[in-house]
Amino acid sequence: MNSRERVLGMLEGGSADHLPCMPIIMQFAGDHIGASYRDYAADFRVLTEGQTRVAEEFGIDHVNTMSDPAGEAADCGAAVKFFPNQPPALDEVNALLTDKTRLATLEVPPGSACIIACKRWRCTRNAWVGKS
Repeated sequence: MNSRERVLGMLEGGSADHLPCMPIIMQFAGDHIGASYRDYAADFRVLTEGQTRVAEEFGIDHVNTMSDPAGEAADCGAAVKFFPNQPPALDEVNALLTDKTRLATLEVPPGSACIIACKRWRCTRNAWVGKS
């Protein structure tokens, strides 16, 4: 049974030879390929390389295109603190949505992390086409 069959079998309520291995490995994936977490979170190509290599080398049954929601928040104007080797953090002292009515006026800017998330997904999908 390959990874695809295993994951889909479980999602469809069927059976699998064992539970799919689907850990969240973001920090580990960046470390494993020698990339800073900042680069991992900001560059979909680095994320794809890290996810793909860790999945192949450790027998993980999926690749994960998620990064950190702070990127999308920063694109919308939130104050975010970025660090070289740990996930970014929202600056709660200067929270963008202290006034909740502001939510109605937020827009996703062109080139935002939301758009880049789609590129991450496409890049990762293309790296895994035809793989088990």
